[in-house]
Amino acid sequence: MKKSEWIEALALMRLNWPHARVEEPVAEKWFGDLQHLPAKQVKVAIEALYRDGREFPPNGAQILGKVIELGRDEIDHGEAWRLAKKAAIKADPKEAFEWLQEQSPAAAETVRRMFGSQLSYMNEDEPTIRAQFRDIFRRVVEEDRRRDRYHGLPAAGLRGLERGPRQIGSAIRRALPPIQPEGQS
Repeated sequence: MKKSEWIEALALMRLNWPHARVEEPVAEKWFGDLQHLPAKQVKVAIEALYRDGREFPPNGAQILGKVIELGRDEIDHGEAWRLAKKAAIKADPKEAFEWLQEQSPAAAETVRRMFGSQLSYMNEDEPTIRAQFRDIFRRVVEEDRRRDRYHGLPAAGLRGLERGPRQIGSAIRRALPPIQPEGQS
């Protein structure tokens, strides 16, 4: 978004919330938060927040959050489970996983974290697998939202910004002491 487009977005905010004044340094900060976004999306997010009934103008983070929310084509875990089950019945495992990736990257990531790319395990102990799938799927979706929300922030030594999602095997290896070969201690 260009500076001139941000000024138009601020004018929309003033129109929607005429009782509130946004000071210049604050507007500059918000522009910094949003300048990587298309101006059209920022303006739509502002209008959506207005229609949500906000009493005060949204700050840059709230506008960014609304752009992220409106930009996602998220499905719920039930639909993701249905897609994963549908993929599991395909004959070619590689083709099945690619199909699932096209349908829902979050569902595919959930399957990858649970089984690698082996969709055949989807049919074992269905109630338990489905519950695990739901929990992991929700975590994947939240990680995606979080990554979008914190896009562009420097890690600055903060572990939560330095690392990405990890497979459970690597977490277990970090938590347990290394295995010593027999005869050594």
